[in-house]
Amino acid sequence: MSQTLIVFDVGHTRTKIGMFQLQGNDQLPECLMTLSIFNTKAIPWSDLAEWFASPDLSVIALTGSNRKMIEQLEKQWPQDAPRPRLLTSKSQIPIEVNVDAPEKVGADRLFNAVAARLFQERPTSKIIIDSGTAATVDAVSEDGTFLGGAILPGILMGVKALHELTTTLPLVDARQFLKKTPTAIGRNTEDAMSSGLFWGHLGAIREVVSRVQSELTGEPQLFLTGGALPILEPYFPEAICHPDLSLIGIVISASQLSPSHDESSESTP
Repeated sequence: MSQTLIVFDVGHTRTKIGMFQLQGNDQLPECLMTLSIFNTKAIPWSDLAEWFASPDLSVIALTGSNRKMIEQLEKQWPQDAPRPRLLTSKSQIPIEVNVDAPEKVGADRLFNAVAARLFQERPTSKIIIDSGTAATVDAVSEDGTFLGGAILPGILMGVKALHELTTTLPLVDARQFLKKTPTAIGRNTEDAMSSGLFWGHLGAIREVVSRVQSELTGEPQLFLTGGALPILEPYFPEAICHPDLSLIGIVISASQLSPSHDESSESTP
């Protein structure tokens, strides 16, 4: 029996909302609709009213890395809408975690790993690149265990750091990278910054992926997701590219929520 789930992934820069239909936990959920809203903008509750009215809606899940924004959404939540379930506990994410402090791993990294397991045709290790405000390169073993990885600044974080931590460097518009690849040799300050931000980020990701791959067995399956996916995609032709990888992981986790689970028992990751 299929079920419809609505999931909210509240990040540091934007909130992603998705409506999915799930046929079974071993199948890729069908994406019906998605929204991406910068956290400086208001949530379009009137538009979401149609989503909430879905006759086979089973769960609305609310999670993410931005605890302050999650609390704001809870306060703003329409009284006539179904209440969301909070995915606040690592025990609600169906994946084994083999790191020094499992409770400190960002939930978005684990959701990516949960989703990546649905794509495999055979058991194989995985490397997941998620480039957004920050960028992560994570490893998953052949048996589906999250092994950890690397965290580095994303392009947008680099843009802000260069501008805010210096007195003379301007604020570069990172959106330009979606339309035009910068030249390596910048002939003015803005172009030189663009070169360093773009090619430096790509180079860092490539090096970390290479190092992670050398520590895994076999030929890892590569995944690419996050806001910078369109920028990095041409340089990783072998990767499975999916902009909603974390949302899929949330859907799988939310579909397994126990009605009796106390979501407030642990703090938000």
